[in-house]
Amino acid sequence: MAATVLLAVFSLLWLLVIAVMDLRIRKVRNWMVLLGLAIGTVALFSGAHPFQVTPLNGVLGMLVASIALLPFYALGWMGAGDVKFAAVIGLWLGPSPALLAIWVGGSVLAGLHGLIVLAWSALQHRPLGVWLQTQLGSVGAPAKPLELQLNFVARNRTRSIPYAGYMAIAAIGLMLWSRA
Repeated sequence: MAATVLLAVFSLLWLLVIAVMDLRIRKVRNWMVLLGLAIGTVALFSGAHPFQVTPLNGVLGMLVASIALLPFYALGWMGAGDVKFAAVIGLWLGPSPALLAIWVGGSVLAGLHGLIVLAWSALQHRPLGVWLQTQLGSVGAPAKPLELQLNFVARNRTRSIPYAGYMAIAAIGLMLWSRA
């Protein structure tokens, strides 16, 4: 019992550091991924796994998470650290509804971040009233097509969306909610 609680605390701390790291510097360091992999492996083979996942399900979850997110990395929509983080979460949770909940929760948070970035970018270039009127089409100048707006944002993007950080926040929320 004490080992299970200790592994749960280590997992929670690891998730918290990943969230802060990715939100602040937009990177998930390899040593942090390896630390999470080590914690997950110890949990799987010690019999004190806080999520009651078997070693076979842990490896299966790792493969599912990697394969599911690899196309997004290949398209350049996601960083390698995001995929590696998801693989570690898959190792911890196996192919379970909790893994899907973390992906969905992380995606919702990342989507909200993206909408805020798009809105902020648009507002930085024009006063709010002019921007809104242009978007609504009530000013003489026609609104820019969405494709041009997205290309502008992509060209001027200096920071990416911290998807691993948002998945970590979703995982922390799930851990705390399931313990309550």
